[in-house]
Amino acid sequence: MINVIRDVPVPPSLAAKKEYRNQEVLEALFKVFREKCYLTERKFDSMNEMEIDHFIPQNDPAKPIYVWENLYAIHEKANKQKPKSIPAGGYLDPCDANDDVEYEIIYKVEFGGNALFKARHEDNIKAVNTANLLNHVHRDLKQAISNRHHEVVNAVAKWYHAKLSGDRDKEFEQELLLRKFLSRDSQYTMLMRAIEVVPSEFFD
Repeated sequence: MINVIRDVPVPPSLAAKKEYRNQEVLEALFKVFREKCYLTERKFDSMNEMEIDHFIPQNDPAKPIYVWENLYAIHEKANKQKPKSIPAGGYLDPCDANDDVEYEIIYKVEFGGNALFKARHEDNIKAVNTANLLNHVHRDLKQAISNRHHEVVNAVAKWYHAKLSGDRDKEFEQELLLRKFLSRDSQYTMLMRAIEVVPSEFFD
């Protein structure tokens, strides 16, 4: 997960409380969440793969069905895997500046594509719940994460080699590729940034 700034205005059709799932709302969420699932950071191949998650469930007494701040872009598969009820203590909210999901969760990706998540502080119940949820919804992404892990490690190796050999053109080429892989707009940002050999100077 990455921290997200909801910098897109409330879609007019949502403000009118007519419906929460239409092209206008989907396009707005697609932009806010950088064209990827807010839980897994899996990129949507198209908006057809994207569903809308109510951070506070629709069956909550507050009925936050049409609240813009309660709508999140989620991949259809992650939406099926996510429990429909919120555990005691709740989850970290990537759109809440007080919930720093990039710090409060420890991200780890192993060779082979195993993605692992852990709360940085065990007394932070929201972080514990969120780490458990992330471990659950990433189970089917092992191969995709493994492929990206290989690409990033390979790019780092080529960047170091070019840097040591003095090949400035190749070094710059690999730097641009690494900046792309590690960007907040890319897939699995936080997992890729957690790779030990990755230079943090290329984080946006």
